[in-house]
Amino acid sequence: MTVNRRHRGKSVSDEHEMIDIQYEIQKLEADIEFHTQKIRLIKHTLGEKNEKLSFLMEGDVFFRKMRDQFREGNKGERSER
Repeated sequence: MTVNRRHRGKSVSDEHEMIDIQYEIQKLEADIEFHTQKIRLIKHTLGEKNEKLSFLMEGDVFFRKMRDQFREGNKGERSER
């Protein structure tokens, strides 16, 4: 019985190619998971910074109102003198 060596060589080559492709797929899946987690972390950090910014902006609005009221109060006192 003769063995078809060309067929066997092709089979081994196909097997190596399949292993390489499977490795690349796993690598891409790991990259996707990494970037998904990184996006979650960035969104979380962004949410925290937006909360802090909102708080600071509310404080800014409050202090601007106080400043404006103070200035208007002083203008009234000056005109009375």
